[in-house]
Amino acid sequence: MSTATNRPHTSNTSYRVMAWYLRFRERFRKPAEFVSALGIEDGHHVLDYGCGIGSYTVPTARLVGESGRVYALDIHPLAIERVKERAKKEGLSNVETIESDLATGLPDNHLDFALLIDVYTWIDDKIGLMKEMHRTLQPSGKLVFLIDHASPEGCKATVEKSGLFRLILQEENVLQYEKV
Repeated sequence: MSTATNRPHTSNTSYRVMAWYLRFRERFRKPAEFVSALGIEDGHHVLDYGCGIGSYTVPTARLVGESGRVYALDIHPLAIERVKERAKKEGLSNVETIESDLATGLPDNHLDFALLIDVYTWIDDKIGLMKEMHRTLQPSGKLVFLIDHASPEGCKATVEKSGLFRLILQEENVLQYEKV
């Protein structure tokens, strides 16, 4: 799946520097442990919004199994290519990529989880993002933020302003919401 975007993305050089940093960070961040603790299960449909190099996409795809699906969305074409390569190398056929800056192209009420890992500060249309997440999440769906490089309080204020989600968990820089 691919959705065109009108928003310019970072240069290929900038992306490669960021990718190096993300690979380095994987060693300390432990993405598999993080997603395992969220309650993601076999058969779930999960969106990794701003997937980068797939640090969280790959362990999530293992959790959802063949009956589940992980949608890896990123604005940068090199990120999409990297995730495709990683999924293929890992033998994962349950990963679909979406190249977009906001719209997912997913059906209404489709997702069990939407993960926004260290991407919130890069989103220009935060209210538009909340509307898209609300539209695509099932009534029992969870919206999860892991926020670096900013205060979680700014994210909380935006989500609360939208009126679309209710905070169910906050632990340091992790926020988890449910649809209202």
